[in-house]
Amino acid sequence: METIASLLDLSIQGENCSRMFYEGLADRFIHEKNISDFWRNMAEDEADHIKMLDNLRKSLSNDQLNAGIDKDIFQAALENSKVNINDVLDMVKNLNDAYILATLWENSEIYRVFEYLVTNCIPLMRNGADGRFARLHMSTHRKKLEAFACAFGDASLRKGINISQPGNN
Repeated sequence: METIASLLDLSIQGENCSRMFYEGLADRFIHEKNISDFWRNMAEDEADHIKMLDNLRKSLSNDQLNAGIDKDIFQAALENSKVNINDVLDMVKNLNDAYILATLWENSEIYRVFEYLVTNCIPLMRNGADGRFARLHMSTHRKKLEAFACAFGDASLRKGINISQPGNN
């Protein structure tokens, strides 16, 4: 049965996958400190998302955790959990590839599932401020990526910044 508990488990897996994705990008651009730091900061945000979800799980009663959920949302979370992060990272050859994949990633089903949890589950928590914080954090996280082009140039410039080659750091 699709429950809040099972959705939280899958969502934590998805957020961990997101964290590994951004850490992988940071490692691929280690030769460009500002770029590597940007991706590392995005990974830190994902670690915060994991903490939020873990806190949500801890704050809910067994009855709340065992409540049924939307099957489409559960299916989206299940599909997210099947992503092979190394396959995704292997597609990155330059900074523009990284930016496009990160944009797709942030606008994927992972975001939809997280939004569902914020809307439907965080209000169940004892502290209403948690929901406001989660929404603000999500908005800030996505805005960082939107500001990326201003910080690191347009597509043609980004295409000229290649990933680090092993042994060339």
